[in-house]
Amino acid sequence: MAQYTVLEPAEIAGLAYRFGLPTPDQVTPEPKGRVNTSYHLRVGGDRWFLRVVEGKGQAELAFELEVLRYLFSAQFPVPRLVQTIDGQPAASVRGKPVLLFTYATGEAIHRAEAGPDRCRRIGEQLGRLHELSAGFTEDRENPTGPARVAAWLDPIERAGLADPEVKAALPMLRQEVEAAGRLPGAPRGLCHGDLFIDNVHWVGDRVSYLLDWEMACVEPFAWDLAVTLDAWCFTERYEPARIQGLLQGYRSRRKLDADTLAALPAFARFAATRFAVSRLFGTLGPQLPGDRMERRDWRRYRDRLLAQRALGLDGFRALLA
Repeated sequence: MAQYTVLEPAEIAGLAYRFGLPTPDQVTPEPKGRVNTSYHLRVGGDRWFLRVVEGKGQAELAFELEVLRYLFSAQFPVPRLVQTIDGQPAASVRGKPVLLFTYATGEAIHRAEAGPDRCRRIGEQLGRLHELSAGFTEDRENPTGPARVAAWLDPIERAGLADPEVKAALPMLRQEVEAAGRLPGAPRGLCHGDLFIDNVHWVGDRVSYLLDWEMACVEPFAWDLAVTLDAWCFTERYEPARIQGLLQGYRSRRKLDADTLAALPAFARFAATRFAVSRLFGTLGPQLPGDRMERRDWRRYRDRLLAQRALGLDGFRALLA
């Protein structure tokens, strides 16, 4: 997560005290991502993950906290949220909420390691999540739905026409966002919404934790499958064996209904469009030094979109068969 809020040692110590911890022995900033500010803490032999919530409204944060509470109580692999010494789910610093999590054991893998077997295990977790959503009663629409993505395009166009790749891609992106306004209906429920490869920790070939629930929402399950398929099953092209592993794992935990399967190609195109546009839009925001922010290449998701357009609807459906 980007380092927007650089905390002083005294502030870190004060936050640790609020969560019932002594002053950390070691504090390491986490530069990956663009949404929040995060730190790894070491206290004796224990590790913790501290997150400063950046730019999130009270209702959005309350929804995420309820997702984490519900899934942890169902023994789904999410990190445990630590309460403050007075029983609150969050502390605060500089007027911003602060969360503390137990350390998520395991390691993220590289894209090359995300083969069919690991895709199958991710499918199992996604199927289990969607099955559990039957008992989840809160609601939140996709925070980056078609209307939000459309709103990003004008400032991108104003800022990006000097870049020939951006200029060439904008008509296609506009066309896809317009089409996404007519996404098909399908069964819906709790979705992670951001299940990238680096949002999963592994111990050997076992999933240990699913991380980063900031984009969780109640949407068609096809949205979650599409985001995950685009993230895990594309290298330089879509990999049929990975896709089949993902879907087989999903089916082992939850029925993949016909409406969700039929909606998946349209949601996959929107997922590729959404992440290409959001990464472009992110370049217009605060430009922090490289040691405080990891930058992601928007062209990787443009390439997914180009691949889907080249395959066409029938070609993409064949990958799912």
